[in-house]
Amino acid sequence: MSFRRESDFIPGEEQRYRPDDGCPLFSERLEEHLVAFTRGELPNRGSFCGHCYTPLAADSERCPHCDEDVATRAPVNRVPDEIVEVLRRQRSTESRWVNGFAYLGLLIAVVGGIALVLVIPFFKDNLIWATAAYGLILLVGGRGLAGFLGGYYGDRIGYERARRATMAAWDQWLVARDG
Repeated sequence: MSFRRESDFIPGEEQRYRPDDGCPLFSERLEEHLVAFTRGELPNRGSFCGHCYTPLAADSERCPHCDEDVATRAPVNRVPDEIVEVLRRQRSTESRWVNGFAYLGLLIAVVGGIALVLVIPFFKDNLIWATAAYGLILLVGGRGLAGFLGGYYGDRIGYERARRATMAAWDQWLVARDG
């Protein structure tokens, strides 16, 4: 089952990654709403798709995300707490992986810089040059490695793991909701 539609894409505009894995949860609009709700900026009230909980306009006949007909499954007036918790867990998992890999990059820069300064004979005799080189390694290497490892590997691994957990939670939710 796919929840990506051609009408979702606007030519020439940068698009947010939309997984095609059969789990309809967390459309961009729902995610924005739930983030604002958890920050206390919006109430958990309104008109939401009865299937995927994407916010709906008052005159909607179909969900813009999962394409569910509102006549088939009536809209609900709030997002269930269990779904809000699934988003919190997803975001927490993603954050842990990104931050963990970023700190790994920083640790590599710190240890690598110390090793480099201690191994090169020139730096052993010139403390000022060793300090300058180590500072440069920390500034450039620490930022670069933290950004690369956290932003690339941590982001991908965290997203994949969080998405698997989200899909499992969605499947459990469907069983509990639909019986």
